[in-house]
Amino acid sequence: MFLKNIFGLWKKLDWWGDGLGVRGKNLGFLREPKFVEAVRFAHEGNIAGWKNAGFTPEIPWRQHVCCWAASNALRLEGDFVECGVHTGLFSMAICNYLKFETKNRRFLLFDTFEGIPVEGLNDHDRVKANQLNQLYSDVYEIAKQNFKNFENVELIKGVLPDSLNTIEINQIAYLSIDLNNHQYEKQTIEALWDRLVPGAMVVIDDYAFEEHADQYEMWNRFATSKNRMVLTVPTGQGLLQK
Repeated sequence: MFLKNIFGLWKKLDWWGDGLGVRGKNLGFLREPKFVEAVRFAHEGNIAGWKNAGFTPEIPWRQHVCCWAASNALRLEGDFVECGVHTGLFSMAICNYLKFETKNRRFLLFDTFEGIPVEGLNDHDRVKANQLNQLYSDVYEIAKQNFKNFENVELIKGVLPDSLNTIEINQIAYLSIDLNNHQYEKQTIEALWDRLVPGAMVVIDDYAFEEHADQYEMWNRFATSKNRMVLTVPTGQGLLQK
């Protein structure tokens, strides 16, 4: 009876994916042609980068959150910055959705493009990073190909936060952080916070996932230190505004 009830509930859901199910909600954004094309564009560009995983993540609601935050960032001065890129599931969707090649600003993409660095991590974090690294491989050339038509997008290969020092960044209007490690994320937001313009949004991809509790706690402490509060999004993301 329990399984029958669960299956019946699942059938009644209006949308299910990425660990999120909803019922009785307006899902018009998922059918918007402009957004559908952005998701398709990002998905096709990411297939080659996710071969180790055996599947390409389908995360349209998270991509919607990123496109929303990036769209609002166009009203602000400053660069777009993504820390933790892989082959660009989020940034490719944003670039397509906003027609970023027509915008007079930069999108700076920081990553090792080959997984999570394990040097300097404690034993617990190193085990977790090594597990996640089984999904990753060297995808730098794939990422370069994905953004070849966007002359104002720059890929910066290196280990964060040190790689931030390789390029001048004065003002940031949009920031996405997805480094799968609380230590790297803490060091990165501390390095970039003062460069965020007032009103800039920080999209934290791993914030509210149970397996990323260390990041959840770190971000809450950081937000409190800045007299801010992180918004928990049902997608598992967090939103923090400067």
